[in-house]
Amino acid sequence: MFCPQCKQTLRVVEEEAFSALLCETCGGVFYPEGEFRKHLELVKTRPQEQVPLNELIGRKALSPLIAGTLPMPCPACETPMKPFNYGYDSNVMLGKCPKCGGLWVEKGQIDQVVRYIKGHPVLDRLADGLMDEQREKQAFERTVERVSPKRSFLAIPLFTFVPVSDADELQVRPVMTWGLVTLNVLLFLFARRYFLDMAMVPSEILRGERLHTLVTSQFAHVGLWHLLGNMLFLHAFGTRVEDRIGRWRFLGTYLMLGVVAGLAHVFVGAHPDEPCLGASGAIGGIMGAYLLLFPTSSVRVVLLYTTVPIPAIIYLGAWFVMQTLIPFTSNVAVAAHIGGFLAGMVAGVVMRYLGVGEPARARPEGGAD
Repeated sequence: MFCPQCKQTLRVVEEEAFSALLCETCGGVFYPEGEFRKHLELVKTRPQEQVPLNELIGRKALSPLIAGTLPMPCPACETPMKPFNYGYDSNVMLGKCPKCGGLWVEKGQIDQVVRYIKGHPVLDRLADGLMDEQREKQAFERTVERVSPKRSFLAIPLFTFVPVSDADELQVRPVMTWGLVTLNVLLFLFARRYFLDMAMVPSEILRGERLHTLVTSQFAHVGLWHLLGNMLFLHAFGTRVEDRIGRWRFLGTYLMLGVVAGLAHVFVGAHPDEPCLGASGAIGGIMGAYLLLFPTSSVRVVLLYTTVPIPAIIYLGAWFVMQTLIPFTSNVAVAAHIGGFLAGMVAGVVMRYLGVGEPARARPEGGAD
């Protein structure tokens, strides 16, 4: 195999628990699928001062190949590699082959990933908080600037076509849905330092490791907009489903559909070594169940400066079609969305067949929910 940058022959490097191919000229490293994760697992178990700074580690500016301005062939199969952000928010851009799953890592980037994983917890939390606050402030200022009074008639609100509620009245208070929303928000505000531990990594699931992350990953979100979007969809569709099937059935269904959605992401295998976070798969499942339980219902969505009812079958059908248009190789866990939605539809069919999910008004006062 040859280095995609300097065309020199790559040397095989066999370490304790992983293997890789090193370019001795530019210092780049190619990891076959799964090997980079093994290297990181080995490194992150050691104290920071014991992490060896060998010839694979150093600092170097991001090359135009990794930056995406030039095509970069995979050393193994010659398929053009695509840049991706390790961990979604590390800003360490690696090259990944969409065909064989191999990773190209520039000289210096291993050090950056290690620092990202093993940074000082207090300083990391402080820096993350300051950066998030600054980004949100800048985004808000740009939005305000665009939507000035002089041209407000041209502005389209950010959340146009986002669902806000079911069009029908509820019979009981959706305590469990509110509880899930509250729990997700509290974890985002006070427990973000644990999110990498809560994240689900497909390659680990396939090895039978950290299976609990199929559940814990449902309660961690990458950023504020990720959280806000998911919680709006959960509130819009979850309240009505909970109203129909009861609180505890709803909670069990929600968690079960989240696990199925996570397994769909695992078995598609688009990003085997990347951590996956978010409640999107579970919420997609609730949306699928909603469609089968309330096929003739309508959903109130934001349209410009008001809300309008849209038939659920049209809204959810359009949402599903949009998911199928997103490539599986993107940074969005599309397989989890689609798998969760289809599993939710199956759950809806089963509940209707078994007679589960009678309207709340038909349940006796004080009955089981």
